[in-house]
Amino acid sequence: MISKKVINFLKSVALPVFLYLFLFNPLYSKQDQNINITAGYALFSILMTSLELATAILIMTKVNGIPLRETGFFSFSYKTLLNLIPGLIIIWAIYLAGILVVFLLTGSSDDPGLITIELHAPIWLLAIMVLGIGYSEEFFFRIFLVETMGSVLGKKAAIIISALFFALGHLYQGYLAVAIIFFLGLGFQWLYARYKSIHVNAIVHALYDAISILIKGIV
Repeated sequence: MISKKVINFLKSVALPVFLYLFLFNPLYSKQDQNINITAGYALFSILMTSLELATAILIMTKVNGIPLRETGFFSFSYKTLLNLIPGLIIIWAIYLAGILVVFLLTGSSDDPGLITIELHAPIWLLAIMVLGIGYSEEFFFRIFLVETMGSVLGKKAAIIISALFFALGHLYQGYLAVAIIFFLGLGFQWLYARYKSIHVNAIVHALYDAISILIKGIV
């Protein structure tokens, strides 16, 4: 008979890692350094991020028994909007600090992301796409992985593993970008610890992505 410890490990560690390797990561790994965001691309992204978010919520609540209300999912107020400002400042500060470190180490002022973006989708569709990405990634990496794996491995270990998984999912952007994204992951985790709101994390993430896409896709 399988012991409770083994069952708990399977549902709290093995299952989340399986989802990362076979649901989330394959979608990242198919990206290349030249991204053409068309209406079709955006619609496919919205479909997949919706599937990812629904899967993570279903498993966390039904398999791991963690209530969705504990994530701040049902709490949205004017304070949520106000908290977006310091949240966005913190995330951009981490990114710019990473750019500065790269410059000091390599002497290059180029964006280490190594990707080019062509934007051919309507702005409103882009907004829905980045919101989908924000909610999907923030829920999976900052809540689902940390809460499930943390129950077995401890919160600190789960946070490091989650940030590492988040960074490795962007390997197509290059090793320097992965290093910066690792610290961005820790920054987003701090935001969630500070505000206890998936909405703050998701919208800040979406705004960060939207600004990045507009800079790369228009400038």
